Amino acid sequence: MTDDGAAGFLTDEYLERLVAEAARPVGELTAGTSATVVVKVAGAPAGAAASATLELSDGVVTAARPGAVRGAQLTLSAGYDLARDLFAGDADPAEQYMTGDLKVSGDMALWLKVMAAWQDAGRR
Repeated sequence: MTDDGAAGFLTDEYLERLVAEAARPVGELTAGTSATVVVKVAGAPAGAAASATLELSDGVVTAARPGAVRGAQLTLSAGYDLARDLFAGDADPAEQYMTGDLKVSGDMALWLKVMAAWQDAGRR
């Protein structure tokens, strides 16, 4: 999802739009995948959440809300600018993970699925 300025990254409006635009699986590799993913960002500006929880059901983002829940299968942590670029498709999650700028904890098999789908979505 691109950030066209109408809704700043990780604001309530942005998260609502993320769900509204998620009509199909994030990528073929995540179809059939259901999970809770937490995104934590450092350096978020006023009005943006410092974290967000995304619910995946059959590969589709069905819910997104500010804040982090306990028990998420996957947690992604990055600086605000990098997280925004990743969600806009302007940064490669694999590259950022390998450089250590994107931290990942939790179910690594799920991370590999999400990363591949994220890369595929960024190429479109």
